Amino acid sequence: MKEDGSMRRRAGLWRALAAVLCILLMLFAFTGCSDDESSEASHAKIEGLGEKTTGTWVVEMYVCGTDLESENGAASSDLAELTKNPPPEGVTFVIQTGGAKKWHTKDIKRKEIDRFVYDKDGLRKVAHKADADMAATDTFADFLHYANDNYAADHRILIVWDHGGGTVGGACYDERSGNMMSLNQMQDALASTYDKNLEKPPFDIVGFDCCLMATYGVANTFEGYGRYLVASQELEPGNGWYYTGIVDGFHKGVGSDPLVLAKVICNAYMEGCEDVGTEDEATLSVTDLSKLPQLRAAYEKMGDEAMKVAQADPKKFFSRYGRQAKKSENFGGNTRDTGFTNMIDLGDFAQRTEKLLPKTSKDVVAALDAAVVYKVSGDLKTESHGLSCYYPYQVEQQPVFEDVRAASDSYKKLYRYLATGKAPKGQTRSAMFDVSSMEDLALDADENGTVFCKLNEQQMENLATIRCDLIWYDEGKDALLMLGNDANVDMDWDSGMCKDNFDGTWVMLDKHPVYIDVTNETDNHITYAIPMKLNGEQMNLFVAFDIQAQAYKILGARAGLNEKGAADRNLVKLKAGDQITTQFYGASINGGGEDVALVDAETFTIGESPTVSDELLEDGTYGYVFDFITPTGDYAMSDLASYELKNGEITTTVYE
Repeated sequence: MKEDGSMRRRAGLWRALAAVLCILLMLFAFTGCSDDESSEASHAKIEGLGEKTTGTWVVEMYVCGTDLESENGAASSDLAELTKNPPPEGVTFVIQTGGAKKWHTKDIKRKEIDRFVYDKDGLRKVAHKADADMAATDTFADFLHYANDNYAADHRILIVWDHGGGTVGGACYDERSGNMMSLNQMQDALASTYDKNLEKPPFDIVGFDCCLMATYGVANTFEGYGRYLVASQELEPGNGWYYTGIVDGFHKGVGSDPLVLAKVICNAYMEGCEDVGTEDEATLSVTDLSKLPQLRAAYEKMGDEAMKVAQADPKKFFSRYGRQAKKSENFGGNTRDTGFTNMIDLGDFAQRTEKLLPKTSKDVVAALDAAVVYKVSGDLKTESHGLSCYYPYQVEQQPVFEDVRAASDSYKKLYRYLATGKAPKGQTRSAMFDVSSMEDLALDADENGTVFCKLNEQQMENLATIRCDLIWYDEGKDALLMLGNDANVDMDWDSGMCKDNFDGTWVMLDKHPVYIDVTNETDNHITYAIPMKLNGEQMNLFVAFDIQAQAYKILGARAGLNEKGAADRNLVKLKAGDQITTQFYGASINGGGEDVALVDAETFTIGESPTVSDELLEDGTYGYVFDFITPTGDYAMSDLASYELKNGEITTTVYE
């Protein structure tokens, strides 16, 4: 029903709700970051495996232990995996350790750089140096010099072990210095040791046992220094690469072909993930860096086409472009609670923008499929094509992106235009997107109680996405709680009709309501991050919703990105007896909503088989608004609709 004369009575509540949503949305920073041998399976047959390993192989491992080691012993665990079975004759691992406040392997010292060799004769320490920052260019370069000068090889492999943050974040977070190594630093270290050689690069494989490093920018960084890039698009779980399987691959025989070894690394990784139940979102791919010139040419042309179309009609282009970015496979979370990696799947995005960029998008997909020669992925990452690209979900990172030498030049220009409005014709950001007229946009309700609004073409051209917020409030208790920000909006971009899908239920963990944020929305799945305390530690629980099966799956919990953009690899599985404290963003109504904070709600103990499901909310009063979000993260909020829940019945009220 619609009530007249009610806005004065509700004005204080709405001002408080608006203040809360304003603060949260500012934090949210939304905008709208193969050939036949490629495989989605974890145990695909590898042609050439079984041919006796020939020649000499040196595997250089740069192990920056960081908090992964000091808190969980992850580096020590991987070294234990590596040393279960000595490699065959001709295979030598050269390992440098550092970067952690504490080591769980007794021979590794906390305040020094240690170097080890592992070969057919076992593991032994061969050198140690004074303590140094593992994220420093000189430290990395010194290790490259040492391995190159002391261990000759027919085949040279480089593996970087630590946190990763993609094109903008880089890798190798040293928890003692608080620094992280950028892609520019890595490139400088390589250039100090080797001449760039496109025909015969010094490394057969450059691998990252880190999160988020299978990106276009990373591939460009190592072109001429490596033949193949092996890395993950998504966050890696704490188990990381399975080194026992890699050594076993050498024993089975990889011949003299590094591509066979690269495929072994991928299959072993998925095998390790399956053993511990972390395979759902796992990704690992092999990119042939000799194919980069073709991919780079196609990708730069796509950026140029995008800029040309954008300048002709920026609002129309960027709004539609942003909608496709929001629907593309993205990696690392990209919410206020998880942090912003700004990495999305290059192939998925190119396919989705085919109508916007008809001259170049197909060429990008074809060049990408030729460059990514092998990949594995879990069931929740079926849209991944093997390499990610940058998309500014958070435009504030644009200056950092532009500083990355290996990033795309045409996309630096395009996203600078998106972020600032500065283009040859001098358009300004404020003139490009303006949603001020949509603030407090009136809502209506049909005879079934469905809340809706009708947007016109001009309004839609300002928008990249629409989300909805659900709020519980009690004026008598002077309290309101945000229950979350969801993608459960029925939006028809052709007609402009925007409807709610509220049915009185909400996402609950073992029947306990939780706060939800959308981290990834594809045609098949929606992934949510749920802020909470797990056994007293601040974490985000990740949950996937299968759209076709209409069912949730609990993936695990991990912390968000740190201040340097390093992703947490430690995916924690829920187990019986875990203590969960649910959290919501709350504020007082009389305080005008300015005191918004993440507050603890209820604490309960997880049972034997925890479940996430949509359950009926308790009786009470709930507020509902639509969030209208532009490609640059500006936003407006609709007017408030109110739901009164009682005994499973919903009474909808909208106000004039």
